Amino acid sequence: MYASNHLSYMDTPVLFAKLPFQFRILAKQSLWKLPFIGWHLRRSGQVPVDQTSSRASISSLARGVAALRSGMPLVVFPEGGRSPQGGVQPFLAGAAFMAIRAQVPVVPLTLVGTYELLPMHVYHLAPRPLLLVVGEPISTVGLTTRDAEAVTAQVRWQIERTYLRYSSE
Repeated sequence: MYASNHLSYMDTPVLFAKLPFQFRILAKQSLWKLPFIGWHLRRSGQVPVDQTSSRASISSLARGVAALRSGMPLVVFPEGGRSPQGGVQPFLAGAAFMAIRAQVPVVPLTLVGTYELLPMHVYHLAPRPLLLVVGEPISTVGLTTRDAEAVTAQVRWQIERTYLRYSSE
């Protein structure tokens, strides 16, 4: 399970370009309704997350757990959406919940520069260097879903610390 901060529409293409292995992303189910994007998400086997109700969300997370158990790495944006100001937002516990259920580690991924490349509500690119920092894996062996909030806090702490370190350079 990989958990990344979410700064821009460019985050997903950067991750697909830079991570040297096959993976799937969890994304809002509403994206499946968009022309071209939705078609690509469906055909490439990405995992939709239905946030319309608690029951639908749990069912979506169960699909993610099944993918992890089958050996397919997942990338999740635990913030639940892009950052409007370019900082790290509060995290939802879904990534940790799935990792604990599948008994796989959570690997923090920190993106730096994608917000400046394409901020929210801007429709042109401002080329700049980008950085992807892979953090230390956080073990979930022996944990229960009651530990999901604590794991989420660890992941957020690693990502925020890394982001602040590299974004000020």
